[in-house]
Amino acid sequence: MENNYLTLDAFQFQQTSFNIEEIKKYNSEESFTSLAVELFKEVGQITSILACSYRLDKENKPRRWKRDEAILGGLMIRLNKLQIGLLDQICQDRMEISFILFRCLAETLINLKYLLDGSSTTIFDEYIEYSLRTEKRLLNTINENISKRGSVLPIEKRMRDSIDNSFKTSLFSPEQVNEKSTEAWGETIYRRAKKINMEKEYMALFSLPSHVVHGNWQDLIMHHLQHENGEFSPNPDWGRVRPQPVFVSAYFSALINKLYLEKIIPNCDDTNQINNYVDKSIKKILEADGLHESFLQQHGKT
Repeated sequence: MENNYLTLDAFQFQQTSFNIEEIKKYNSEESFTSLAVELFKEVGQITSILACSYRLDKENKPRRWKRDEAILGGLMIRLNKLQIGLLDQICQDRMEISFILFRCLAETLINLKYLLDGSSTTIFDEYIEYSLRTEKRLLNTINENISKRGSVLPIEKRMRDSIDNSFKTSLFSPEQVNEKSTEAWGETIYRRAKKINMEKEYMALFSLPSHVVHGNWQDLIMHHLQHENGEFSPNPDWGRVRPQPVFVSAYFSALINKLYLEKIIPNCDDTNQINNYVDKSIKKILEADGLHESFLQQHGKT
């Protein structure tokens, strides 16, 4: 790791121009979607910077993460990749794929806030053990097949080595994992969202998009089929992404940025400047969302 690390001055942080009077003149919802995208990009820049930030050691040099810190940092990296993927699909006007990513992003935001608010070793252990159950089940299946056959196939050796590496990296042994358990880590995703006051956002960005993730009937009749006179025909056209979920995603991404900065790197030299950027983004997002709502009311739209 290099001893010389970058500060915020090394980045060209692009802030979205924001003129309320000009926004009031918008005559289409697509204009609000474009604005929401720009604000989301603005927030994503900070997520990217924070996700790749290191804590400093006693000599004021950047150090690598410990395991529990890596869970939080890894979730921030995941969040940023989802932001990028989501923006790509929104800009291509692919609402159906966007909704799948909205759900992934919502779960990542909920998990991050839950872990940041709790921050106990027990919760982090539960998070890891829950994931390793799948590895343990696979390991059991491999060992059973080897036992029946009486020999080890090359692919089985590679798979066992990979699983063993996952356990060692996680500071767990297979004996510590209950592969038969079906309990969620911490609490169910709904209870996690409720505990951190994200119940409404759970419904908007996680629960409803579940139709799209799983290909439920509601997803088919809304996005993939046309209904007329009791009969159906294919609908191969992509749906248009509306501004509301983009504003919500940008807003809660910004809140997570603030919380991560506060909890993980509070003594960073750039803390005040980053907080200032995030606060400005939040203010613009809330104002833009309010102006969009006024637009809908004025034009009699839902």
